[in-house]
Amino acid sequence: MRRIKKNINKEDFDEIFGLYSKQPWLCDKEDSLIELILLCQTKEHKSLIVDLLKEFNYLDQKVFGNYLNLLADYIIEDSGFNEDTCQIASITYDDEADSSQKILDNIKMPLFQQGWSNIKTVNRFGAIPKNFKDGKHQVMLVDEFVGSGQTILGRIKQLKNDIKDPSLVIKLCFIAGMDLGIKRIENEGYEVFCPLRLPKGISERFKGSKLVNALEIMTQLEQKLCTKINHYELKDYSFGYNEAEALYSLESCLGNTPNSVFPIFWWPRDITDKSRTTMLTRFEKGLK
Repeated sequence: MRRIKKNINKEDFDEIFGLYSKQPWLCDKEDSLIELILLCQTKEHKSLIVDLLKEFNYLDQKVFGNYLNLLADYIIEDSGFNEDTCQIASITYDDEADSSQKILDNIKMPLFQQGWSNIKTVNRFGAIPKNFKDGKHQVMLVDEFVGSGQTILGRIKQLKNDIKDPSLVIKLCFIAGMDLGIKRIENEGYEVFCPLRLPKGISERFKGSKLVNALEIMTQLEQKLCTKINHYELKDYSFGYNEAEALYSLESCLGNTPNSVFPIFWWPRDITDKSRTTMLTRFEKGLK
């Protein structure tokens, strides 16, 4: 760390330490934060990164637990679903573990504590139709984070193709998500409960010339990242997947950084193909 710190001037240090009171989690990310600041060639680059970090939503264990309780409250008290006819399902389609299964597993305890001791949970999306035939016609889909809403709408479409029955009722719960993506789902007529709704980190926070400038700066910053890692191409994640511009992650031990987050915070290699010490970590096979 000392070698890295030698390359930081006093103004940069003041910026970095000024973030700690607003975002205490950054205290444990000093090396990666300094490396990110060093990647910035201009004052404008640094200012944008600092601004985005000030607005970042980084959920620790306590906050995550509170949000899980809110989801449980909604399911039991406000969704209109009944324990006997409801199935709570992840959106996991293949055999790879994902954040949806993690939420499904974590929400069992608050549901149990609030009285639902026999609720049917479904670890694989493809098992929902079988449970429907057993009388579980109310389907609550859960996930940690929703970005553009595209994946969720695809799952709903598939489910309605598999279950052509008017008694099917679908509702959704997320810990957090992009407001734009959630509204896309709601506009299709589906009820969504999500306690943390986020605006786009740049496009919905800046206006006029400031917006144009911020978009250009982020484009310049992304040009410092490796354009392709194995079969992953940076252009597919520019400004976050589907340009979601998310400023969100769970504490590292709790979850996987969504690909909706600006890649400047998690893309693992720079333009020289050198490994980066990133502030956030996203696990995907072969992305390293």
